[in-house]
Formats: sequence, C-alpha cells, structure tokens
Amino acid sequence: MRQTVVSGVWSWSRWQPDRGLDFNAFFIETSEGNLVVDPLEPDDETLAELISRGVAAVVVTNRDHERATASVAQATGAQVIASSLDAPLLAHAVGRTVEPGDVVHGWRVLGFDGLKTAGEIALVDRARKAAIVGDSLWGKPAGALTIMPKVADPDRAALSLRALRAAHVEHLLVGDGACIFGNAYEVIGAALGARDGVLAGRVNLDEVAYMQFAADPPPYGGAMAELGWLLGARRLSYAAGRLRRGEHYCPYHWHTAEEELFVVVSGTPMLRTPAGTFALRPGDVVAFGTDARGAHRLWNEAAEDAVVLMVANADPADVCFYPDSEKLMVEATGTIVHDRPGLDYFDGETGTRREAPAR
Repeated sequence: MRQTVVSGVWSWSRWQPDRGLDFNAFFIETSEGNLVVDPLEPDDETLAELISRGVAAVVVTNRDHERATASVAQATGAQVIASSLDAPLLAHAVGRTVEPGDVVHGWRVLGFDGLKTAGEIALVDRARKAAIVGDSLWGKPAGALTIMPKVADPDRAALSLRALRAAHVEHLLVGDGACIFGNAYEVIGAALGARDGVLAGRVNLDEVAYMQFAADPPPYGGAMAELGWLLGARRLSYAAGRLRRGEHYCPYHWHTAEEELFVVVSGTPMLRTPAGTFALRPGDVVAFGTDARGAHRLWNEAAEDAVVLMVANADPADVCFYPDSEKLMVEATGTIVHDRPGLDYFDGETGTRREAPAR
C-alpha cells in the first residue's frame, strides 16, 4: 500500500486501460478500529498487511463498489458497512447500515441524490481535512474532477454534490481516477460549475440543515447553517442563524478585520449594541463595523423562531474582542487570552539572546 499525504490514510490501486484511470481502495487508521473503503482485490503483500494491521470495518460507498468486499471481510473478520438504501443491493451481508449524518469511526457520512444509486455515500473527516468518495466524482483528467456520466438525474446530482463542497476539505480521495490533494474545495467547485443548466450558487433557506452546537453552554444554544462553503464562497462568509426562544447567538463581541451584516429573515430577535438594546423585525438590515462601536449580541425572547442571515468578509488576520469578559481571540490560531491588564511591549525582553544550556 502507498501512504497518502492525508494522515493515517493508505491506498492501493489497479489501472483500468478501458477507462484510462486507476481504481483506488483505501485503508484508514482510526482510534476506534481501522477502516477499508471500497476494497479492490488485494495482492498477497497487501492482504498480509491488512491482516497484520487489522481491519474493523469495510465501508462500501455504493452498490458497484462492493468489489472485493467479501474476500477482505472474510480474511480480516471486518464488519461490512453500507448505506441503508444500497445495503440490500450488495451480494455480501451487511453488518451495519448508515444514514447521512452518521459517524463511522470518526468519519461523518454524506449522502447524495440523483446519482447512479439512491444510497451513494461519502465519508468526511474534518480533522484530517479530507473526504472519500466512491465514483460520484472521477479524478479525470489528473488534477480535475468530473461528475460521473451515468447518473439518474444530472441536475439533482450536481446540486446534491454541493454537500461535499460544503465540507470544505483540502483533500479528496476518489475511488476512480487521480485523487486531489491540497485544493479539493476549489476543484470540487470547478466540477459543479461546469454543469450547464444548474445554478450551483443558489440555495433557499428552507432547504438548508441547521447544526446545533452541543458543547455550547446555555443560553448559547442557537443553531447555524453554513451557506458560504455550500455556495462556493471564497472571500465572503455566509451563514444563517436560527434562534428559538431563550437562545443567544455568541457572546457580546466585535471584530478587528471582519465587517458583519445581519439581515432578519423572520422573527423578532433582540440586539444589544453600544448604542443600546433594540428589538428587530423581518427585513431589518444591520451593519457592524470593525471597531468597538461594532460590538453586538443577538438573542430571541419571542415564542416564534428568529432566522437571521449573516454575511462577513473572511479575514484570517481577524481578532475578536469580548468586552464583557475582557478577553480576545486570535482567529488564525484559536488563541484566547485576557486583554487586560496589558503588557508593556518590552515585557520579558532582556536584549540578549538566550542560549540553550550546554549538554
């Protein structure tokens, strides 16, 4: 097997002269047990390595990528995992079925619509900044992606594959063709944009999925739908926030580099600013500048849910200040420190180079 640039991921391949591309299979190390995705028939050396390293599960991304699942599962004792829609179509017995949103050994399941089979899935690991697809996208020609030609509904397929772009990964491991390393977000967007007759840069707020952040302590329980990555944003950040009664969206804060704009879509949320506290209504558009006068906090006291569209320029040099708790966050590193008492510029500086101790 060959090690990829993605941490803990290896592959083995077989050239397909009739299609002019490689078929690929993947081995993934995880703390919950190792995975194999869409296994090709391994040679003796690869099979011995799989057995030696251990395989807890074999994931099949679609009916036609069952490939050598039976022999690999038999040799390693691995459980077979497939989507609930494609599992009945496999020759090998499936030990676990999954739905979009489920997590398999740390990898989140994405589901697609309008492709070759109804149960086509992909796996995403945000920590590794990587995704694995079966044959929904072909890596052909090398360095580019093509939506597979034989799909049930080309337009629905292209729109559905935006979920992969929304994952905002750097690396895309493909079952068919050349994998994309380093710039997957841009290359996925180019493949979607090449489809005529499909407006890949449009989404309605009644179509998006809101995500609740379970780790946020009350009252910060608002949900968010990431829109920018779904739509292919490069310089602006777009999101929709949904606040139920009693929920707050982020502590009171202001940004040094990211100018924000809120548009109230529905509901009557409350807004605190340095100028006072205000009740907002649908259609209100509120701007927040990049200084202390742009500080704000949003929450909902009404029985009706509030939905707010949020737009900002994405700036990696941004620093976010939290006046109530006297702290700041450097967004590029995620570093959070108290902003007072302040330090002198030369604090701790001696003017001499500190030499490493002799050994």
